[in-house]
Amino acid sequence: MKSFYFVLLCSLIIVSATTLGALFVYFIKNKDNRNEHICLGLASGIMFASSIWSLLIPALESSNILYVIIGLVLGIIIIVRLDKFVDKYSKKSAKKNTMLFLAMTIHNIPEGMTVGLVSTYAFFNSNYISISSALALTIGIAIQNIPEGACLSLNFHQSGLSKFKSFILGFISGIVEPIGAIIMFLLFSYLNILLPFILSIAAGIMIYVVVNELIPSSHDNTNIGSISFMIGFIIMLSLDILL
Repeated sequence: MKSFYFVLLCSLIIVSATTLGALFVYFIKNKDNRNEHICLGLASGIMFASSIWSLLIPALESSNILYVIIGLVLGIIIIVRLDKFVDKYSKKSAKKNTMLFLAMTIHNIPEGMTVGLVSTYAFFNSNYISISSALALTIGIAIQNIPEGACLSLNFHQSGLSKFKSFILGFISGIVEPIGAIIMFLLFSYLNILLPFILSIAAGIMIYVVVNELIPSSHDNTNIGSISFMIGFIIMLSLDILL
């Protein structure tokens, strides 16, 4: 049961971060683009680094390069398909924020599954993935969930919804994370042998989200997004080494 509580704790950390971000709707009257670019830049740097040190490197250490590359490519294919589904749905939607909500929620699913898988494996076999690496990945995802939750709730509020409803929608978008984490815990005994492949798939998904969504959204006519990316990268690197 201790392993379940550890997975549950990690999943609650990331959904709590999304909830914290959604609460910003009560304190920020107008969305500041500069602050948003800083937050998204930090988030992209953190997630890119965590994809390398907490997912790809452990996968390479326990498998061969071909196996990892296949998983990485498959992960990219999966998230591209999901993005196409979101784009298709948004064209039929009367409200553009529906696409944002759907996109955030869909992208939170692999994040929750990744945390569930890595934290479970770290608890049972710390030779390949340490507890500290699992916590570093969890913290990295949690940090990037704060601006995501804030962005979602603020956009809904600016479109005319009440602060309470905007907060609830931001909160709901993160609920899929602990659900995904618990599912991976329950299926772990069946997925254990496929761990390097699954870690590579998760890395492909997360890197694509960073490159396709977070980095472009963090840039304007200044270099604040790029600087924030490097700061986030350094933060995640430090977390992985020090924890």
